[in-house]
Amino acid sequence: GAALYLRPFMIATEAFLGVRPAREVSYRVIASPAGNYFGGTLKPVSIWLSTKYARAGHGGTGEAKCGGNYAASLAAQLEAEEHGCKQVLFLDPTNDNAVEELGGMNIFFVFRDGTLVTPELNGNILHGVTRSSVIQLAKDRGLQVQERKITIDEWREGIAGGGITEVFACGTAAVITPIGELKTLDGDIVSPPLGEDAVSMSIRAQLLGIQTGLVEDTHGWLTRLA
Repeated sequence: GAALYLRPFMIATEAFLGVRPAREVSYRVIASPAGNYFGGTLKPVSIWLSTKYARAGHGGTGEAKCGGNYAASLAAQLEAEEHGCKQVLFLDPTNDNAVEELGGMNIFFVFRDGTLVTPELNGNILHGVTRSSVIQLAKDRGLQVQERKITIDEWREGIAGGGITEVFACGTAAVITPIGELKTLDGDIVSPPLGEDAVSMSIRAQLLGIQTGLVEDTHGWLTRLA
């Protein structure tokens, strides 16, 4: 379950004091061993719904792999930890409280009719590689994938009525991690237990298989380095 995590980054290196885009930068790559993002055995995690903080604003840097986006999520992350949660979920209060993403990963919903739904990219949501991979693998197996607005009310009603059967987060380090419950000030939204035929776990196994060479890579995603 471990991997070599590669993270490129840039920092300004010019001798200048002021506010403007940097004209001289240093490009580096961190290479570090990484294990399970949430630690221990894979199991459903609890998520905290942030209603006080925002990760990114319209017209900002939300869709970029920008350090500032992670920094903006940390106050809400501390709030999540105070409520016994591993991660925090952000909404768009200007758009019917539409679900956007977690502090460091994208989110998906599995519906009983076989539809896979994830929030549409709107300038605030990271264009995650794992997100794109999940969408492609889901389409390969014949699932209908919808990138659209999904609100917190639809999430709550979908779980209560049985229309939503699974909720999971995905990201480079998290890969695919099931969400067991969303804790909110208006009551918790608890996902049903995962069955042996869980879509999220099946896609996770396939994705990890491709990454480790145990499953055929039919999309040319892998690059041999040595």
